[in-house]
Amino acid sequence: MLFKLAWRNLWRNKYRTLITVGSVFFAVVFSVLLTALQKGAMDNLVKDVVSFYSSYIQVHKKGYFDEQTLDNVLDLNDTLLANIRADKNVKQASPRLETFVLASTGQTTEGCMMTGIVPSQESELIQLGKKVTGGTYLADTGTGLIIAQGLAHKLNVKLNDTLILLGQGYQGATAADRYVIKTIVTFGSPQLNDRILFMPLKQAQDFLSAPNKATSIVVSIDDQKPADFVQTQLKKNLSRYYEVLTWQEMIPDVVATVKSKESSEMVITLLLYLLVSFGMFATLLMMMAERKFELGMLMAVGMKKAQLAFIVMLESIFVSLVGCALGLAASIPMVFFWASHPIRFAGDLKNMYEKMGFEAIIPMATTPVIFYRQAIIILIVSLILSVYPLYKIFSMNALKAMKK
Repeated sequence: MLFKLAWRNLWRNKYRTLITVGSVFFAVVFSVLLTALQKGAMDNLVKDVVSFYSSYIQVHKKGYFDEQTLDNVLDLNDTLLANIRADKNVKQASPRLETFVLASTGQTTEGCMMTGIVPSQESELIQLGKKVTGGTYLADTGTGLIIAQGLAHKLNVKLNDTLILLGQGYQGATAADRYVIKTIVTFGSPQLNDRILFMPLKQAQDFLSAPNKATSIVVSIDDQKPADFVQTQLKKNLSRYYEVLTWQEMIPDVVATVKSKESSEMVITLLLYLLVSFGMFATLLMMMAERKFELGMLMAVGMKKAQLAFIVMLESIFVSLVGCALGLAASIPMVFFWASHPIRFAGDLKNMYEKMGFEAIIPMATTPVIFYRQAIIILIVSLILSVYPLYKIFSMNALKAMKK
């Protein structure tokens, strides 16, 4: 009976009810859009950073990350690669052989990181083929060097010049040879752009006297799966002689930056909730002012304050649920539309982003938790605010309430 009475009370004054529902509706829409925008921008930033070089996950021989020497290389075999690629969340897994060498030409010598790669697979992992700004991209069975533009500038070399590389190979062997520069690539990260060169994996293994060896296997995963989830699955598939590290463990500086940005975004979100709460509270004040006589009359004819408070609470719950449902129904298609049509920068801002190696867009995240979490938060806020009408009812004097 009380439920039916509460529902009918809502529609005796449709405009008042629609205003209250509207305050909840817009609160849900604004909070969902803001959260989806913030998470989309952060996820895109992480994607851009890990696509510079590290990728989401790397597999090493146990102990390699703490002591990155060629003595800690892993034996590369089809079984190991098959076990990694067997995980349904793994999109690509590519071996690398990394070491530091001296690159020399004429009177100029620079220390740099030399990485043996499978070119076709690295083009999928870090979009290396799209970073080519000179020459032609190497084939997997090709020979020669891919050099970063900043390093080429330091060494004062260009396409088809010869570089002499000198380093220490596997188990103390001497590594020295000369190679022709076939490709120039440009990285958005200055650290990579000034110090890295690549060569096909087989050529790197021959140069370092490390046949069938690799320092790491770089893993690209499904963007919808968290790296730590895939890390756990891979650890189950691999023996204890391997370590599986996520990008958070390999580049903690980026994690600190992400946490800092998340903290600042949390402050913005809290301010939004505060503004929304004031708007919703204003509608409650208006509602109580308009219903003062009505509530006083009901108490005068014998309705207990507890019953009246329960009815008003039910009205608040109905209004909050309807507002949240409508807010979700409106925000979900909006978020998915902007996810497929992201905000794109233009002009100087676009050029600045692209020079740094970042995609000049702000996409919307579509993770389900964004929608139901915001709806639950706004629902809780609206129910907390409904305590005010309950307080007014229990402190109300029927005679004073009926005076106009």
